[in-house]
Amino acid sequence: MGNKFSDIEMQMMFDEMKKIMPLQMQMVSETSKLISLYYVEYKKNPNIEPVDVVPLAVKSALSQMGFN
Repeated sequence: MGNKFSDIEMQMMFDEMKKIMPLQMQMVSETSKLISLYYVEYKKNPNIEPVDVVPLAVKSALSQMGFN
C-alpha cells in the first residue's frame, strides 16, 4: 500500500507551496542573473577552457550566494 495523504494533509501541503513558490521563483531569477554575469566574464577569459565556462559560472554564483 502506498503513502496516501488525507484531504486535509493535501490542502496543508498545497497552502505551504503557495507560500514559498514566490520566494523560490525570485531566488531562481536572481541566481540566473548571477550565473549569467559569471558566464560572460569566464567566456572572455582566454585562460579558461570553453568546456569549463558553464560549470565555473554556476559554482562561482552558488558559492557567492553561500551554497558551498
